[in-house]
Amino acid sequence: MKFYKSSFISNILVFAVGLLFIIIPTALTGSNMNSIYSLYPDLFLCFIFATTFNIPRITNLYSILVLLLFSDILHMKPIGLFTMLVLASFIVIQRYSKHIEKLSFLIHYLIFFIVISCVQLLNIFLHQLFFMPKLSLLTVLNQTIFTLICYPLFDIPYKLITANNK
Repeated sequence: MKFYKSSFISNILVFAVGLLFIIIPTALTGSNMNSIYSLYPDLFLCFIFATTFNIPRITNLYSILVLLLFSDILHMKPIGLFTMLVLASFIVIQRYSKHIEKLSFLIHYLIFFIVISCVQLLNIFLHQLFFMPKLSLLTVLNQTIFTLICYPLFDIPYKLITANNK
């Protein structure tokens, strides 16, 4: 496993940017984040997966674990459930990172769509299975759609940077 081999500077940078993307949605809204009317994308997931798809060597499992747990606490979600689902998908993507890194934007977008859809469906299923408070389907659908809309804002700059470096 190569989850611990990223440099200290990149760990700090990823942690700081990730923390920023977790806190921004809560700071900009005065309403409850789980309400139907709060339409916000999950920028942190966009950042994690865009970085993992394009530059997998700077992502660190432990910093993402801490940030996801902090996100669960801050957004008042069941602690560890969403974290477990995202980390499982992160580990699978890390395993195939050499192949995924060379793919085009459209394939990255398709993989991101599949991963986010599976994570959200499993999240809803596990809420039902363990009798947790039910998630609003409309809220989850809105968040997923807005997250998918915002993903190109994270992936395209990585593609442009790698194109300029060649």
